[in-house]
Amino acid sequence: MLILFSKNLITAIRSILIALSCSMLLNACISTAPTKRTDTPVAPQAQAEYQRAVLAMKSGQTKRAFNLFYSISKKYPGFSGPQLNIGLLYLQSNYLNKAEKAFKLAIQINRDNAVGYNLLGIVYRRNGKFIEAKEAYQQALSKNAKYANAHLNLGILYDLYMNDLKRALHHYEQYQVFNGTTDKKVAQWIIDLKRRTKEKHSSVTTLLRDANR
Repeated sequence: MLILFSKNLITAIRSILIALSCSMLLNACISTAPTKRTDTPVAPQAQAEYQRAVLAMKSGQTKRAFNLFYSISKKYPGFSGPQLNIGLLYLQSNYLNKAEKAFKLAIQINRDNAVGYNLLGIVYRRNGKFIEAKEAYQQALSKNAKYANAHLNLGILYDLYMNDLKRALHHYEQYQVFNGTTDKKVAQWIIDLKRRTKEKHSSVTTLLRDANR
């Protein structure tokens, strides 16, 4: 079934997805933490090395960042952060299979890693695996119900790819609640979704009325 969206809505969606991608690739692993942590405790030296790798990634030194994260992952295999960032670097370069493998390894290290599940969901969505993406986002929210980005990604999935307007609206609203600040673009999506939901309900009611004549 072909699903049509307004030009303005598509433009808004594309612009925020680009913005989210840029923000996510630099900050997701260090600014958003899961509710629980099951990583093996690591030495202060590992944390210092990790921060150097993060700084290299933020400054655009991709190759250096990758090498540093890879080295840390070998020296401290119980530390999931390096694997997440290796996955992010692969995702940034669109190496989706390698990114998927890295995120799965990070989750294997830390089963409560909400960020890992969220990023795995992004990989699945890009690969057209929408059911798997939904399950990954739901896993992220089962680990941290207040994880704003997981709510947003699940909302986008329901809205654009699964045509489930009711669930999309719920997760957009949850994103606004937990995001800390009101996102004006998402606020417009919510208004648009409420309008589309009302129109869909009205169309169904008309069809039922006509069928009973």
